[in-house]
Amino acid sequence: MKKIILILMLLCSVCYASCEVQCPAPYGLTSGVSRFFSSVTGQNFLAERIGSALLKKAIKKNIESGSIKTDLQSFSVRDLKAGRFKSIEIKGKDVNVQGIHITSFNVRTLCNFNYLVDNKKGDVIVKEDMPMSLNVVITEDDLNKTMASSDYKRLINDVNTFAGGLFEISSTYVKLKHNKMYYVIKYNLPFVRKPKEVVLSAGLRVDNGKIMLADTAFSGSNASLDINKFSKLLNYINPLDFSAKILENKDAKINIQKVKLEDKKIMIDGRVTVLKDKE
Repeated sequence: MKKIILILMLLCSVCYASCEVQCPAPYGLTSGVSRFFSSVTGQNFLAERIGSALLKKAIKKNIESGSIKTDLQSFSVRDLKAGRFKSIEIKGKDVNVQGIHITSFNVRTLCNFNYLVDNKKGDVIVKEDMPMSLNVVITEDDLNKTMASSDYKRLINDVNTFAGGLFEISSTYVKLKHNKMYYVIKYNLPFVRKPKEVVLSAGLRVDNGKIMLADTAFSGSNASLDINKFSKLLNYINPLDFSAKILENKDAKINIQKVKLEDKKIMIDGRVTVLKDKE
């Protein structure tokens, strides 16, 4: 289920064209009589439960931790075996994928006909574009856990290497309050024994389908520093953008429609479309 894990590209800030929902007309389905028989005998219900369990198992192979719930609705047993189904809904809680932490997410297909085929080599072939709604909650704790990951620490080490000894970032963390993100950066300067600290605040907005920082400013007694230079640094080490680069994949389109920062939580709504494989 390599393609299905694309739903976890929840923080993607790469800009894509607007994701309009275009649903294919159902085709290749078994007869109405066959679907009716599959339903009344309970075979379809059993197949849906088995299909949901297999989908859940496949997703959990691609995440380090977290709970997953899946719900699959099919037309009939024969259609489901062929890879044609009505809908999928997937819910995740306290998920860790490649060091990216997410408190909760919910994705569900938006079309009443979807078509996936197992190619028997461990991959799933997507026969039709599969648009899905996307709802995500990321907390302050999630962001700081992500910033504690080994990949993020390598990013900070790269910054320190580029700095060439002019300064060295010793630690970073984020706080969410007053509907803003506060980045606390502690750094050392040559020949200065006491570490320095700078706090930058920023809001969040959606611009052309991606999440952007807005109104970056210093918080506290750092007004004499150059905000432009620190804004560039902040964009480079921004944990949201870092998460996007880790999870980015060319096989899906992401369109963020709404972002809200409230009560130490970032709530994101949008769409993700898993793209049809080329034949």
